[in-house]
Amino acid sequence: MGCRIRHWEANRVYSAVIRTVDRQFLLKPDHDPRHPLLAAGCPPEALDPSNDLTPIPSVLNIIGACAARAQSLYPVAIHALETNVNHKQLEFSGNDSQVHNLSPFMRTFNSAVAVQLNKKWQRDGHLWAARMRTTPCLDDESAEQQQLYILTNPVKDGLIETVSESPLFTTYRALAYGEPLEFWRIDWNAYYLAGGARKKRHRPKDYLEWLTLELAPLPHQADWPEHRRQTWTRQQVRKIEAETREQLRGEGRRVFGAKRLFRIDPRDRPKDPKHGGLQPLCHAADPALRKAYAEAWRELLAAHREASLDYRAGMHDRVFPEGTFRPPIVTLCTVLRQ
Repeated sequence: MGCRIRHWEANRVYSAVIRTVDRQFLLKPDHDPRHPLLAAGCPPEALDPSNDLTPIPSVLNIIGACAARAQSLYPVAIHALETNVNHKQLEFSGNDSQVHNLSPFMRTFNSAVAVQLNKKWQRDGHLWAARMRTTPCLDDESAEQQQLYILTNPVKDGLIETVSESPLFTTYRALAYGEPLEFWRIDWNAYYLAGGARKKRHRPKDYLEWLTLELAPLPHQADWPEHRRQTWTRQQVRKIEAETREQLRGEGRRVFGAKRLFRIDPRDRPKDPKHGGLQPLCHAADPALRKAYAEAWRELLAAHREASLDYRAGMHDRVFPEGTFRPPIVTLCTVLRQ
């Protein structure tokens, strides 16, 4: 079966997940807890512009800086972002002026993370197992449920007991306490264009810049006072943490622990990996909404299929349903050997 066609709607909240190849633990933390933006072993003064030390980014900084950079290039509303050891989850949306940025934002974000983590772990090939699976949230309740699911995923997986202690990338403290999400990057393109190492006294650190990842409230919470949104986030997360704690205790399971997450091998993978189920068509608390969306989806697929057939037959000016994309045109080539 082929991939689900991409379809974007303005002002629609989407929940997305992308997994690493073979579910390898490539998103595991590697920083000193006292200096989360630097890889362990990198001296903290490396971020001081007065010396020549080149800082080494941690996995946490790579995720944040890549997200912030992609957002600066292609503005979108990010409602939550969280990583587990082998997958990344995101909740986002785009208004009328941003909806065309959703695809390039995800492409830029995921590609930059893959390039930098491959360099960090000294590996080649694909980092992500497949493209990001995105699912629309049709109502306010499902948007809230998905945000909380993203924030508490490592807790539910038994990796940590509370979200606050997570060494993985999380936007929880920004949503619950208003803490800024600031990360750094070195503009290596600018460095090499300016002469790179061939130029005397030319430091990569001269091209270091700070980026802020901007979070947006869920659309239906935009009118809430900030303190109300933060209180709601803390209360809901604590409730899920307490419920998960009781569930694990009842099952006789122990929490893996934040300290042990630092010691796992990034190339390792689950001994008993969970097999992902079918992607839901949508998230909705109201069954009537799900039914109506399914009917509209079938009509959209039929219209897109018809447009795709015409486009591949040579009608390159064919109009596609709004929010969808043209399929690729594949040309078969035969190489004749003498």
